[in-house]
Order: sequence, then C-alpha cells, then structure tokens
Amino acid sequence: MFRTSHPADDVLVAPAAPRRSGRADAVTLLTILLAVRLVLPSQFVVGALGGAGAPATLLGLVLLAYWLWHRLHRTQIQKGAAVNAVAIAFLGVLLASDVVAASRPIQAEELNLSTLSLISVGGWMGGLLLASDGVSTMGRLRAIVSRLAVLGAAFAGFGLFQFVTAAAWIDKLSIPGLVLNTPVYAITQRDGFIRPFSTAIHPIEFGSVIAMLLPLTIVFGLLGSRSGRMRWWSWIPALMIVLAGSLSSSRSTFVGIAVGVLFLWPALKRTQRVVGAVAALGVGAFVFVTVPGMVSTITSLFAGVVSGDSSVASRVDGFAVAASYISRSPIIGRGFGTFLPRYWIFDDQYLLNLVETGAVGLIFMLLLWIVPVVAVARVLRRTEPGSPERLLGTGLLASSIVGGVGLAFFDGFGFPMMPAVWFVVLGLAGAYVRLARATAS
Repeated sequence: MFRTSHPADDVLVAPAAPRRSGRADAVTLLTILLAVRLVLPSQFVVGALGGAGAPATLLGLVLLAYWLWHRLHRTQIQKGAAVNAVAIAFLGVLLASDVVAASRPIQAEELNLSTLSLISVGGWMGGLLLASDGVSTMGRLRAIVSRLAVLGAAFAGFGLFQFVTAAAWIDKLSIPGLVLNTPVYAITQRDGFIRPFSTAIHPIEFGSVIAMLLPLTIVFGLLGSRSGRMRWWSWIPALMIVLAGSLSSSRSTFVGIAVGVLFLWPALKRTQRVVGAVAALGVGAFVFVTVPGMVSTITSLFAGVVSGDSSVASRVDGFAVAASYISRSPIIGRGFGTFLPRYWIFDDQYLLNLVETGAVGLIFMLLLWIVPVVAVARVLRRTEPGSPERLLGTGLLASSIVGGVGLAFFDGFGFPMMPAVWFVVLGLAGAYVRLARATAS
C-alpha cells in the first residue's frame, strides 16, 4: 500500500489516489483507528484478552506491524520525521526500565500492569508512526485533520448529551463480541453540576481530549470558510467542544483550552481574532443564562488553587511520596507501569514517569512532543502568513502542546484514549514537517 512516489523522495508515502487503486491509504486507516478510539466506549474489550483487548489497542498494534513491514521492505532509503526517532527511543527507554524492574523482586500485579502498559504504548506507537510516515500529501493531511475535528465534535456532543440527561448511557450498551472490562464511571457532580465523560474512562480524560482537539476544530472552521462565504456547519465542531469544555467543571480543561488558543492566536488575522473574542463572549453569555451557577463554579475552581482544595493538596503531597521512590532509582526508575494506583495517585504523568522510568524516561517523554513542536515552528517561519498550510501547521502545533501540557494535570498514560489521540496528533505534526520540506525543495 505504501510506495515511493518519485525516485528523489526519501520518505515513506501512501498512494495519492487510494480509491482508484481500490486500496485504503494511511489516512483511511487512521480514520478507522480514531473512530474506534473516540466512538467506541473505552470500557469495552475483547473478553478473552482482558485489559489488552481494547479494539483500538489491537488495531494500533496491527498498524504498528503494518508500518514495520513496509519499513523493512522498502526498496529505497526512506527517512522518517524526527518524532519517529524520539518515539522509538522513548519506547526503548520504557523497555529498558522494565528489564530493570524484572531483575528485582516484583509483585505479580506490578508485572501484569507493566505488560499491559507496554501493550498500550505499542498501540499508540502504531498510530504515531503511520501518521508520520503514511500521509502522502497536504490534501490528505488536511483530510485526516478534518475527520478528527468531526469525530471530536461527536465525542463532545455525546458528553453534552450526558450533561443534559444526567445519565451515562454507556452502562446500557451491549456490543456483540465485547465485554465491559472496567465498570462504567458513575455520573458525578461538582457543585451540583454533572461531570460528563462521553466515551472516555473519566471526566478528566474527556476534558483533556476536547481541549487538545479544539485548535484543530478551529482550523477546520477557518479552512471551511475560506471560499468567500460563511459555511456555518464548519464551525459546529469548535462550538460543540467549547460548550462541552465550558460545562466540564475541570480546571485542566480550561487550562488546556487557554493554552491551545494562545498558541493558535498568532496564525489568526485581526478580524478572525475579533470574531473569535466576540464568539467566546457569546458562548460565555449563553452558558451564564442557560446554566445558572456554572460561571461561579468555574471561578471557584481556580480560587481553590489559592485556598488549597483537596485535589491541589494531594498533588503537593505527591512530591514527597515521589521523592522517596526516585531516590532509589533516579536514572532508569522502578519500571514502567509498575507503580500501582493504590500506592499513590500523583495526577501528574511527568512525576509518575520520573518515578517509573527515571530521569532518562522523563527527558525522552518531554522530547516526544517538544521535538515535533520545534520542527513545526521552524517550518511555520518559512510559511506564508494566512495560508491554509500555516493554519494547518499552527493547529497541529497547538494541539501537540495542549496534549503535552495536559499530562501535567493527570496521570494520562493510565487512560487509554488521551495518549492514543495525542500520539496520532504528534505523528501528524511529523507528517506536516516532512510534507512542507518536500514541497519547499
């Protein structure tokens, strides 16, 4: 399915016209992966496989094998994006930390969780590497970003439906061939308001995903309106996500939304900034009128940071707990996935990674998103202001950063959906850099 489109190319690309050849290209496969990940509730798995049987994880592993097979059978030198090298190195560090863990006395429960964690990372890697190497043109890149925006709208829309109906609905589903591996999260409230979670495991994961996808939905709206006339439907994804984020009752969601807008802002024209500010005020007014008390709830979330609520206090106390573990193995850690939630919940993936994979693991985890972000930023400096390519690149940059920042607010790798989508976004950022440089040369 992959081929080299021109003898001078040194990258792995997919067929430019897969429908004519009757074969699916990387964008089609990634669309299926994202649809399974975002639409199918995360609690359902193939029963015989247990926690390792999540359909999205299994599909990701198939895509990883698919990518590896084509890399091994390439007939020409095919250079991947820098994010590929960092991702593979990061995976190597995780494996090394587990080798260290296996060499010490270890509980069976820790070893089982470590194995499941590595399987999950393998599935995420499949999405990242296929996205980075398989997208063949800027048009196909724009297509997968558009599809991701639409899927994000559906994901956020179901969360809004949960908010309005005060019911999860997932617990009423029965999917042939799949079973519930974990109990469906019970609908909870904060200050009397329902905390939706859509098809995610937990409300905080729901909020992190919609915050990460917001920049891409804004890009989808802007590109859909570039024909000279307003296409109102192209703004539905952004509107759905903003509304869902406003009703999420989650600090990390609001921080993620603010970070995404901040990094997308430079790519917007003055009129777009004014319209965006007015639209934000309009959404705020709508929420204020239709959901009385929500604005004060949002305000209290950040006031609690100063006064020190229970979640903030738990995070602060976690540093002392982490320090005792880090001191025992500061370089390579105690083993990826071996720190059980019953020991402590740090609500900070970076701190958890420092405990599990040491300083080396933390460095490569940071590089995992910093490297593609820097690469995209360098390309953007040579891109024409206001062009569709600049909007697309800035959206991917902003979403990548939101995902990276969001991991500082919860132990994201302990959840299946957020890292799976984030890894695909990082891969798409790598594809953007590769395609932009190929066009420039």
